[in-house]
Amino acid sequence: MKKNKKNTSKLNKLARNNNVQRMFLVLITVLIAFIIIETGAQPTKYKLSVGDVSRYDIPAPRDIVNEVLTEQNRLAAMENVEPVTKEDTKAFVEVIYKKDDFFKAVAGARSSVEKYLKDMGISSRDENYAQYLKDAQNIAINSLSGQVKKQGIILSQDQISYLVTKATDSEMEIFEELTRRLISESMAEEVTESNLAIHLHRLQNSYQSEQGISQELKNIGEHLVRSILKPNRIVDADATAKKKEEAYNDNANIVKIKKESRIISFGDIVTDDKLKLLEDLNLLEKNGKYDYLFSAGILFVILFLTTLTALFLRKYNKDIYNRRKDILLICLIITIILVLARYLFTFYDGLVIPIFMGTMLVATLLNIETAVVINCILTIGISVMSKGNLKFLYLGLICGVISAFMVSKANQRSRMSMNGLLLGLINTAFIVCLDFIYKSDSKTILIDSAVVFLNGFVSMILTIGFLPFLESAFNIVTPLKLLELSNPNHPLLKKLLIEAPGTYHHSLMVGNLAEIAAEDLGANALLARTGAYFHDVGKLKRPDFFKENQLTENPHDRMTPNLSTLVITSHTKDGLDIAAKYKLPQSILDIIKQHHGTTLVAYFYHKALKGEGEAEIKQEDYRYDGPKPQTREAAVVMLADSVEAAVRSMNDKTEAKIEALIRKIIKDKLDDGQLDNCQLTLNDLDKIANSFMRVLSGYFHAREQYPEIKDALMGANNVNNKEINELSEAAGTDAIGRPAGADGENRGKGEARVDNNRK
Repeated sequence: MKKNKKNTSKLNKLARNNNVQRMFLVLITVLIAFIIIETGAQPTKYKLSVGDVSRYDIPAPRDIVNEVLTEQNRLAAMENVEPVTKEDTKAFVEVIYKKDDFFKAVAGARSSVEKYLKDMGISSRDENYAQYLKDAQNIAINSLSGQVKKQGIILSQDQISYLVTKATDSEMEIFEELTRRLISESMAEEVTESNLAIHLHRLQNSYQSEQGISQELKNIGEHLVRSILKPNRIVDADATAKKKEEAYNDNANIVKIKKESRIISFGDIVTDDKLKLLEDLNLLEKNGKYDYLFSAGILFVILFLTTLTALFLRKYNKDIYNRRKDILLICLIITIILVLARYLFTFYDGLVIPIFMGTMLVATLLNIETAVVINCILTIGISVMSKGNLKFLYLGLICGVISAFMVSKANQRSRMSMNGLLLGLINTAFIVCLDFIYKSDSKTILIDSAVVFLNGFVSMILTIGFLPFLESAFNIVTPLKLLELSNPNHPLLKKLLIEAPGTYHHSLMVGNLAEIAAEDLGANALLARTGAYFHDVGKLKRPDFFKENQLTENPHDRMTPNLSTLVITSHTKDGLDIAAKYKLPQSILDIIKQHHGTTLVAYFYHKALKGEGEAEIKQEDYRYDGPKPQTREAAVVMLADSVEAAVRSMNDKTEAKIEALIRKIIKDKLDDGQLDNCQLTLNDLDKIANSFMRVLSGYFHAREQYPEIKDALMGANNVNNKEINELSEAAGTDAIGRPAGADGENRGKGEARVDNNRK
């Protein structure tokens, strides 16, 4: 049980960790982005089968090879290859030997008849000569038949009998010479398996056209050459196989479909080869497979872009990187743009996607540097979904950056609307240039121009519409929000004017001082002015307890110093409550809380010292609760507040005395440590003093005195210089009103201390 509680406690602690929460937001956004981009980038799948009539025009997403037709071409090329032959040097000799063996066998058979009769002692005069002759011929015929069969020569029994019994010697001589000549002529030419029949046919014709022999010998000659003639050139198996392989691999056999060419057009019959192409491209519903490599590629691109953004924020915008609220804002804007892109990227090549809205929102709510980075990752991510459309890519990258710069200085909604028209015109000019590069026709140029012009204007309108909601939801102060807050018609300012008019006019003057000083420092002047307007709203709770609102008696005359201090210092806490009620942003609340820091309420502290003695008085009881100013704007409001009240209470408002007082007040705040946390240097403090002087010298400018007043004060002019010097010494300043120790060693120590505070 204890172990479970311990584990639960660790999980709760982990869940509340700022880094874990920021990481969780990023991971959720990456997952959403992956789903949106992956589903959008997936190619359309079709329901088709062999024999169907296509209802689609399906272009090739890349250069692809029609493997079915290519294989058919390759096999046909192999079949059409003529065999490679080589000379058979033994063929001629073998044919001649067979011919000679045949005629030797015939001659032997014919001579064996006479030899048989001679051996038998039979002559033509004998009574049984005919019978013996017949027997001898039969023996010769059988012997020749066996030899001919053994030689592979196919002759009929009658033909063999004719050679032995009927052919004359002269016919046989002619027949043998003719056969030798015809075979020699044929074998002198190229005889192959393919043309062997041609040679045999020619030999047969040659026999038939011969006049010196009988028809029977002509027929025997045809059978003889058919049996003994053979090719003198044979197929080279290795060379032929190599030639067939070369024919098979010939690039001319490849049937390639170029990118954007149609695989199949509307109305075409789906064939095996086209269906195989669609299947290989994973474009069929029936046999479709999940493309893991495709999805992995998209995921890694998203992770790569996320990592680059995180590295940029960590190095150049640490405040945004460390604030969970800002990370959530960026994630929300990215998600909104991606959702819009998911449903709009198919229209007009994605040119209708209001990507500029995301850039302008980030530039307005955060800063321009972050907006440029977010614009780049959004453009690249959506380009993946739109399959790398270059028009959208170029337009988003370039005009998106321009849109960030356009809204960075906009402080009025009407000005932002005009910037929307300007952005539309810039988009139009840019897309026209791209269309010129791509040689687009006039209709395309006109449509693209109209689309991107409306995109720029609508993006600005959407930005203006989203801003109030995001400002309120994330408690972010934009220039537009500050202008709305600083409007005199704001309910809280009107309430301050009616119920605490002195405080109201004091706040206006503090606002003027703070704005000029913040501008000279390069800080947020609008924030300083607006914060100054609201810095004393806590006095609304007890307006009569503050000098600027008192018309008659002072309530503090009847109160103890300690109680008076509690009333005075409580106006910061009261201000926070009132400002929260009116839903003022956090940056204004910070100024309200910090504009007095932990300064001492000197008047009542010294009054208490006189009444009770130093031993019983603790200085901490007479200080504001703080904290000290954490920003330059809060510090400027603190100094402006003190200077305005002090200068207003001066009797003799000469320029020298005002400057001396300003620099004394600044030095006192510095010495009291009130400026330790606001990153101001001594050079910045000098700029602030000069800024205050520029405003106050114009406000308390010299006027020509009436004659009677002028005469009465003539004598007083003789002591002005002496008074200035005395006041300067009392304020701890030099003769021109700068803080003492501003030169030399003391100035160096002071700068070092402020620089350390900045760190």
